[in-house]
Amino acid sequence: MLLNQIKKHSFIQVPTFSCFTLCDDCFLKCEMCHKWKDDIYIKSGWKKMGLDDWKRCADSLREFAPDNFVINFGGGEVTTVPWLFDIIQYCRTLGFKTNIATNGFLIDEHMVKKISETGLDYVNISLDSRNPQLHDHLRGVSGVYQKAIGAIELIHEHAKNTAISICSIIMEQTLSGIVDLVKWVQENEKIGMIYLMALMQPNNTHPTKNWNREKFAHLWPSSHQRVREVLDELIDLKLKGFKICNTVEHLQAFNAYFKNPREFVKKGVCHIGRAIHISSIGDVFMCYQHEEIGSVRQNDLKKLWTSELAEDIRAKIKRCQENCHFLLNCKFEE
Repeated sequence: MLLNQIKKHSFIQVPTFSCFTLCDDCFLKCEMCHKWKDDIYIKSGWKKMGLDDWKRCADSLREFAPDNFVINFGGGEVTTVPWLFDIIQYCRTLGFKTNIATNGFLIDEHMVKKISETGLDYVNISLDSRNPQLHDHLRGVSGVYQKAIGAIELIHEHAKNTAISICSIIMEQTLSGIVDLVKWVQENEKIGMIYLMALMQPNNTHPTKNWNREKFAHLWPSSHQRVREVLDELIDLKLKGFKICNTVEHLQAFNAYFKNPREFVKKGVCHIGRAIHISSIGDVFMCYQHEEIGSVRQNDLKKLWTSELAEDIRAKIKRCQENCHFLLNCKFEE
């Protein structure tokens, strides 16, 4: 019994994914993400964490994260955070790889200089279509497409050590053009990879069982046969060596999901219990489908990660049969 207790408390689950959610604000009005609305999850009276808070998180994470571990900085629109490049630079001095996800709208020559100076490793730019009008319509603001294309050009020209990828969402409006988008990426030397995501219930909306049949039905693909045909073509391109980040198994899981979003798509258990998500107010989650393991405002990240509560939640996650955003889009492992 004593030996088992020692083993339990001496073992540290090695994280495989992290996201520091620096903000929850966004100035776009995307149809598939409602971060531009008042956040429904922010606790009353709680302020967002500042630079020093995030530095403490990074210090603690460094104690148990593996070498070359990537910290993903997200939002909202993370480029609105005034000290974004301060925390990026700090994390790089600790030996972390760094990545931001952005709509690209605010990336100008001044910001690209910061990207270059801090040595940001990766930037992931949202681009859903090669049709400027469609992309702008989905993002709710005119000119977003041209800003994203401009951001790609600027980063490639002035921050050559920063890898550029784009992220695209598969949904009704983008389905017919997603293959052409992948082919464009393949021919574009400025872009290293395209990462495809499946439409989920929009962020910052109250969970609803039939969201894809009711309020957000206009975003859900109307023909599963067409989805299957497109995914088969994407798998064929992947096997030919096209710059698609997703694995074949991941794309196959998309097919199963769009056929029946309520049927669990993984063949094995969920491994999201090895992911670290820290909200803008300091709550720590492995998956937002389950309760937080604590707050970094009140406790050290390493202590939270190795706590009995964390182990209990990991066990729940392994038994979970929900196709959540993090399982399907962020960290799919087959």
